[in-house]
Amino acid sequence: MKKIISLIALLILAVGGYFGWQYYTQTYQGHPAYAVIPNQVPKREATVDDNGKKVADSYSYSYKLHFVRTDGKTETLPYEVMGSDPKPFTPNATVKAEISDKRVVKGPNYVSKDKVPDAVKDKLNQK
Repeated sequence: MKKIISLIALLILAVGGYFGWQYYTQTYQGHPAYAVIPNQVPKREATVDDNGKKVADSYSYSYKLHFVRTDGKTETLPYEVMGSDPKPFTPNATVKAEISDKRVVKGPNYVSKDKVPDAVKDKLNQK
């Protein structure tokens, strides 16, 4: 009986570990990607939390950035610049970020166009 319970516990642990690893890699494991900031600066709005309530003395600019990863995949992800006096991104600037399948993990930070790999440049220019 102990062997069966141990086997079931081990199986549950293995399945839980597998799905936990999948979640981690899809959510937090970043890949380098580049995007061009849109021409239009979004409207400055009061920041709203997950419950729909306004955050006191906080404003934000909401972007939808079209990223091109260094492996050639393209992804569109939302990104907000927020704070008490946020500065919007410079239109038509190129940025680099670490992105996962679900979110921007690190960045985005400005990068000069000559630092962008040629294969990524071609895909960015198509947008």
